[in-house]
Amino acid sequence: MGQNIGRAGRRRRVMKEEVLSASFAAYNSSPHNAGMEPGDTPRYGVGANIENHPQITDFVPRRYRVIGLISILGIAVGIFSEFVYYFAPQLGEWTQVMVSGEIREILSERFLAWASAAMFLAVACYASLIYSLRRHRVDDSRGQYRVWRIAIWTAVALSFNAVVQIHEPLASVLGHRTQWNLLPQHMGWWLVPASLLGGWLLIKLIVDARECRTTLLAYGLTLLCFGGAAAGNLGWAPAQLENLPGILSRALPFAANLLLLTGTLLYARYIVLDVQGLIEHRETTIVQKNPAQKPLQQTAKTEVPTSTNSEETPSADKWVDGSEPEANGESMGSKRLSKAERKRLRKQKNQKRAA
Repeated sequence: MGQNIGRAGRRRRVMKEEVLSASFAAYNSSPHNAGMEPGDTPRYGVGANIENHPQITDFVPRRYRVIGLISILGIAVGIFSEFVYYFAPQLGEWTQVMVSGEIREILSERFLAWASAAMFLAVACYASLIYSLRRHRVDDSRGQYRVWRIAIWTAVALSFNAVVQIHEPLASVLGHRTQWNLLPQHMGWWLVPASLLGGWLLIKLIVDARECRTTLLAYGLTLLCFGGAAAGNLGWAPAQLENLPGILSRALPFAANLLLLTGTLLYARYIVLDVQGLIEHRETTIVQKNPAQKPLQQTAKTEVPTSTNSEETPSADKWVDGSEPEANGESMGSKRLSKAERKRLRKQKNQKRAA
C-alpha cells in the first residue's frame, strides 16, 4: 500500500515538472520573454502577447452587408421614434399613467437624441482612424487630410449638443442681450453658423473622399438632408408636408446623421483597403509641359536605326566560339585565319555537334 502511494506521488511530481517545463518552453519561445529562468512561471499564455491582440483597423467593417445592417438598424430606430410620436395619444390611453407629451418626449425625442449622440461619437472615432492613416499618404502635398481633424472635434461637439440641446437657449440669450433678432425665435444665431460651418466641412469631406463613389453618394445625400432640415426650421416646407410637421425637424436630421455615419464607415473601409494595397488605381500619365522637347524626342526616335538584316543577327545553326564571328571559314575582319586554325575550328564544331 505504501509503495503504491509513493509511486503515485512520484508520478504527480514528474507530471507537474513536465507541465511546467512545457509552459516555460512555450513562453520562452517568444522573443519578448527570452532569458527567463525556469523558476519564473508565466501567468499568461502566448496568445496574450501584444502582437496577438486585434488592431484598431480590425474594427472597420470590410463587408458591405455589415454596413448595410448598421444602416438598417438606424432606419429601424427612426421608424420606431416616429411611430411613437404619432401614436402617443393612443399609447397614453393604453398605459393610463403617462400622457402623450411625456411619451413623445421620452420615447421619441430623447431616444432620437441619444441615438444621434452615439452616431456622432462613432463618426468621431472613425474620422480619427481615417486621419491617422490619411496623413501618411505621400501624394497629398497640400495637406488635405487636416480636414478630418476638424471633423473629429465637430462630431464630438455635435454629440454633446445632441443630448444637451444647448443651441436654442444660447441663441435666446444672445438675441436678448444684443436685441438683434436674426430669424423668428432667434433661430439665426445657431442656424447660420451651423449652416456655414457644416456646409463648408461637408464639401471639404466630399472633395477628399471623391475617389470612393459610395462615400461620395452618402455625403451628398447628407448635405441634402441637412439642407432640407434647415429649410423646414425656416418654415419653407412644401405644401405636401403640411400634414407631417415634424418630418423636417426630426426625421431629416436623423437621416442626415445616419448617412454621415454610413459615409464615414465606407470611407474608413476604403482607406484601410487602400493602405493594404487592395484597391486598384488608374495609372497617371505624365503630361509634357514643354512643347519644344516634343520634336526633339521624335527626331531622336527616328534616328535610332532598326536593323532588319539577317546577316547581323546570329542564326541558330551558326557556331560562335566567343571570340569573333566566322563566315565561310574566314573572319569578319581583314585578318585571314591560317589552315591549322580553320582545321581546329572545324574539329571543335564537329565535336560540339556530336555532343
